[in-house]
Amino acid sequence: MPTFFVHPAQPTALSDRYEVELPGYELWGIMIQNVHILVGLLDLKEFNAALSRTLQLWPHAAGRLTDDDGKYKIYLTNAGVPVEFEERPHEETSSVVLDSHVIQSDLSGLLNSPRQRNAFDSEVPLLRLKVVSFRDETTIGISWSHTLGDATAFFRFTHAFSQFYQGLRPIYPPPTFEKPVFPEPSECTIEELRPLMYYFHELYNEEELRKKYSEKVHTSERVNWSFERQGLQTLCNSLRQRSPSAANRLSIHDSLFAYVATVINHVLPSQIRKIKTTDSYRSSGASFAFPDVAGNAVIDALTALPENPTDMPGIATSIRETLTHYRQHEVISTWMSAASHLMLAAARAGKSFYYPPSTEIMPVNSMAAIDWCSPHFGQPESHRHHMSEHGLLYLRVFGANPWRGDDGSWHAPEGRIDISVGVPRGCGQKVLDILAQGLDSIKIDG
Repeated sequence: MPTFFVHPAQPTALSDRYEVELPGYELWGIMIQNVHILVGLLDLKEFNAALSRTLQLWPHAAGRLTDDDGKYKIYLTNAGVPVEFEERPHEETSSVVLDSHVIQSDLSGLLNSPRQRNAFDSEVPLLRLKVVSFRDETTIGISWSHTLGDATAFFRFTHAFSQFYQGLRPIYPPPTFEKPVFPEPSECTIEELRPLMYYFHELYNEEELRKKYSEKVHTSERVNWSFERQGLQTLCNSLRQRSPSAANRLSIHDSLFAYVATVINHVLPSQIRKIKTTDSYRSSGASFAFPDVAGNAVIDALTALPENPTDMPGIATSIRETLTHYRQHEVISTWMSAASHLMLAAARAGKSFYYPPSTEIMPVNSMAAIDWCSPHFGQPESHRHHMSEHGLLYLRVFGANPWRGDDGSWHAPEGRIDISVGVPRGCGQKVLDILAQGLDSIKIDG
C-alpha cells in the first residue's frame, strides 16, 4: 500500500519556536482514532493541500516526541505526516462498518497503526492517516496521539482540515500552545487523591499493556443503543421532580448516566457502586483553563452511588453533586497537580497506566457535546463518524450519525444520542431487552 508524507505549509504558527514542552498531564500514552466515511471518491490533491494547511496551524502534530533527561517535549521537526492509501474496489464499506452506530467492533483495517516500542516512541509520528477507497465510499482514518491534545483539540484539528478541504476558512479560533504548569503536590495530597485515581495503581510497558487491553475486550460484549433527545429530556424532567435538592441542576447527561447504571444494576448480580466521569475544564473560566489550547484539559470525577443501586434520582443527584464539587477551580488545580505528578513518574519509568476492568465502577466518557459529524468534508447529509473498542462497563456517549433509509435517502439524527457500553458476556441481550422497552419501563424510584 503506497504511503505519502504531507508536510506543514510554511511558515507555521510556531515558526519562531523549536519545541513545545509537555507537562506530566499531557503524557497520555494512547491514540484517539476516528474513521470518517464519505460517499464517492476524495479529491486527493485537495486532500493533501488541506492537510498541509491544517498542519500549518497545528505544527506540533508534525513533530516528534522526545525525552530530554526526564522532560518531555514535542520537537517541531515539521516532519512529514504519513498518509497511507489503499483501494478495495470490490468491497463496500458495509463489510467493515456494520451499521450507523458510532462504535464499531474492529476498524483496525481502516487505520494507520504501526506497532511502537513504547507509548512515547520518538520514532513514531504523532499523527497518522489512512484513506481507503471502497466501491461505493471512501474512509478517512485519523490516528491522533493523546499527547497532542484531548478530544476537543482533535475535533478542532479535524474540523479545520474539513474546512480547508472545502475551500473554506476554519470557524474555530487557532490553537494556542502555552501549557499551564500546576504546582508540585505534597505527598499528603498524592496519598489523599490516590484512591480516586485507581487507574494509576497499575503500570505496564507497551507489550504488557497491549496484552491487558486484549484480555479486557474479551471479558465483555458491546451493547449499542440510540435515544431520542426528547425522551431523555422527559426522563430528566421526571428525575428533577424527584430530586428537589438538585432539581434545577440535573442535566440530560446526569439522567442518562443514572438510567444506564440502573439498567445494568437490574441485570448484573454484582452492582455498580461508583461512576467515573471524564469532565473537561477547558471552558471553566479558571486562570489555568485556556479554551483554545492544543492540549489536554480533562479530569476524572469519581461518584459514589447511593446504597440503593437502582435509585435513579439518587444516582443522578450524586453525579451532579460530584461534578459540581470537581468543577471548583481549587479542586481542579489540586487534582491536576497530583495527576500530572503520577503521569510524569509513569512516563519516566517507561510505563503507562491501565484502566482495569471492574464490575463495581462504570467509567463514562461523553463526546455528545462535540459535533463529530460537522467535519463532513463537504457532505453534511451523508458523512458518518466512527470509533471502535469497548471495555467492561465503559459507557461512551456521542451524537448519533445520519443513517440511510431503504429508499436510499439520508436521515438526519435530529439530536439523537448514541451510546455504547460493555457488559459481561452473556448479559448483552438482557440489557438490550430492557432498553427496548423504553425509558419509562424502569421504575424511577428504584
